[in-house]
Parts: sequence; structure tokens; C-alpha cells
Amino acid sequence: MTAGEPFPLAGPAGALEAVLDRPAGPPRSRAVVSHPHPLYGGTMDNAVVVLATRALVAAGAETLRFNFRGVGRSAGVHDRGRGERDDLAAAADAVASREPRLPLLLAGYSFGAAMTLEHLASRGAGHGVAGVLLIAPPFTHYDGDAWRFGTLPLAVIYGERDSLTPPEALRENAARWSAAAWCEALPGAAHDLGSLAAPRALEAALARAVAALACGS
Repeated sequence: MTAGEPFPLAGPAGALEAVLDRPAGPPRSRAVVSHPHPLYGGTMDNAVVVLATRALVAAGAETLRFNFRGVGRSAGVHDRGRGERDDLAAAADAVASREPRLPLLLAGYSFGAAMTLEHLASRGAGHGVAGVLLIAPPFTHYDGDAWRFGTLPLAVIYGERDSLTPPEALRENAARWSAAAWCEALPGAAHDLGSLAAPRALEAALARAVAALACGS
């Protein structure tokens, strides 16, 4: 993974701060990673977001991570998920337009995972998305009735002790979101998935999740 470079990204509320990370060789796919909740310190430099980016890049995906409106140098103010879904749409469109023939992957952690699900529901699962990586999606905080995506490849990572993503309920919901859902729990992990105390377990889980999506195909 080479050092990320600033990426010009026009959002619906103004310019969005973004970084593009490239694989060592020619990209085999494109990806967008969305960060956790802005009101709780979430940014594109969050440890889980960075680790997810590394896993995607290692699998050959040219990967964009960005700050939602009102975060860092991104224009605008927090919009309680409504405008943030549109920010993600702008990021996905910008990445997909770079090489439309390559598969597009979407990934998100916590709030970013919820925005990814909301984006898919608004656009339709078949809108050019080849696979989805959800990391600790806080599904109990959202109305997910529209989260039904057929057989879209879906990989879900969550903490065994995450109160925002109760494991049994998450597995049941993931099976409804997609008939092709792949799930893995990190033993003993809470919502931060051990990203600071035990990042290697998360790194290994992310590598397995990306492989489950057939990222490089």
C-alpha cells in the first residue's frame, strides 16, 4: 500500500476531504470506506477505517476514504445521516467513474456501515456494487426494513461483546439483508473491535472478510 494521496471530491454540501490509497500493482477493483459517527469523533483516520483500507488495498482495490460533511476539512454540517448518505453516494460515483469496468466495493464501520446500508437501499443493490463490507453495523439504531439486497455478497465483522450489534440478532438480520452474507465475530471484542488493544485479530478478520467478497475477481 502506497501512501494515500489527496483526492478531489465534490459533495452535495461542498468539497469533501478524501484520500485515495492505491495498491502496488494495477487495481483489480475500486472501494470506498465510510467512517464512524461524526458526533463521537469518527473520521477517515479512525483506526478501524485505516485497517479496512489496508485490507482492501492489499487485495488489489484502489480505495477511497473520506470525511463526511462537517468533519475535518469537509464542508457542511452534520445532517443526522440524511446528507451523509448523499456524501457516500458522491464518493461512490466518483470512484466508480474512474474505471467503470472494475468491481465497486463499499465498506463502512459503525455509522459508516449504516450509511452504506442506507445508500444501498436508496439506490438498489444492483446499482453497480459488487460487494459490501460491514464492520460493527449499529443496526438496532436504524429502521432497516428496506435493507434487503438479494444475493449481493456481504461480509460482516462484529465484536462478540458489542452492545450496539447484538451478535445473535446481527446474524439473523445479516441473513435477511443478503442470502450471500458471511459473518465473523471477534471473541471478547466490543464496538472498537480491539483496534487499539489487539489490532492483529481485526487485521486477520478483515483479510478473511475481503477474501469472502472475492475482491480481486
